[in-house]
Amino acid sequence: MLKFSLDSPKGSRPKAGQLYLMKTTLGYIPVGVASTEAFFGAAAMLHPYRALISDPSDTTWFPLVEKNELLIPPIQIVKSDFRKGGPFQRIPAKSHPNTIPFDNYFDYTLASLWSPEEQAFVPTTKEDEWVPKERRIINYTIHDTNPPQGGTTDEAPEGTYFMTPVLGEHREIEYALEDALAYYGLIDTPRPTRPDFIESQEHDTMQTDSQQEDQPLFHLAEIDGMTTLFAAMDTMPEEAAGVIEQAGHTPNGYFFDNLAKYLLRQANVTTNGIEFDSEAGMFSLIGTTKILQPLHDQLTELFNNTNDLQQRLKQAEACLLYTSPSPRD
Repeated sequence: MLKFSLDSPKGSRPKAGQLYLMKTTLGYIPVGVASTEAFFGAAAMLHPYRALISDPSDTTWFPLVEKNELLIPPIQIVKSDFRKGGPFQRIPAKSHPNTIPFDNYFDYTLASLWSPEEQAFVPTTKEDEWVPKERRIINYTIHDTNPPQGGTTDEAPEGTYFMTPVLGEHREIEYALEDALAYYGLIDTPRPTRPDFIESQEHDTMQTDSQQEDQPLFHLAEIDGMTTLFAAMDTMPEEAAGVIEQAGHTPNGYFFDNLAKYLLRQANVTTNGIEFDSEAGMFSLIGTTKILQPLHDQLTELFNNTNDLQQRLKQAEACLLYTSPSPRD
């Protein structure tokens, strides 16, 4: 089974154009940094190239950089994963080609799971079936924009790599990498089976306490005239997650939906016109800046002070009735 090897002896700050080796239990997968402005500047946009090497000094894969021949679609990785003790190390070659970014990056709305059949990240229905292509919403984000700019489109160019819009999801990325390596014949083992997302495995494999420092939890983005308030659950400080669990709740997107509804009601703000679009790994609201900006500020203040968060949860206890979803979510 492919897993990230978290033993880089030396960290570095990701730089656009720079090439890295991503160490796994099966070998090194070369990647290129296309941008350091992904996910509101909290992440680097990586191009994983279609190669697996055992010798870090091997440069036979360099032509893949110029052709943008990828193993899986681009992935967003938090910058702190490039620190010492992570899976990334700069290539030793003194001269190398630079990462060539795409003009636009494409994803399907709510696409967090890897489809071996499509070699893409694809959304699922409540019945755990792949959403038919004709029902999917195609989004695009313009390269290197922070805040992200883009919109939706009826179709994507032929050969488009469909990435996941979710930050992190490293366990699913590990699965996608191993599946793609087998798909392209770069390893001779059978295609892997989907990992079981049991509760003990839900936490991201690359997250540590130090990696969550200074990362904003809540974000506002305006795309095509609509404002989105969102937060990736794998960027939540452990202390805040602990307060939520101690209060008897599960710190996921559905919990945040209920917390947001409670805070809005307390402020006498109607939830009409707000779309609650969360899933287990991502809190997401769609509405207007007028309503979501104050909510963003209030949530940010709460999660910057765990004592205030604890008190507010006690006050809201009767309103936060949440039943955990299945491990598949």
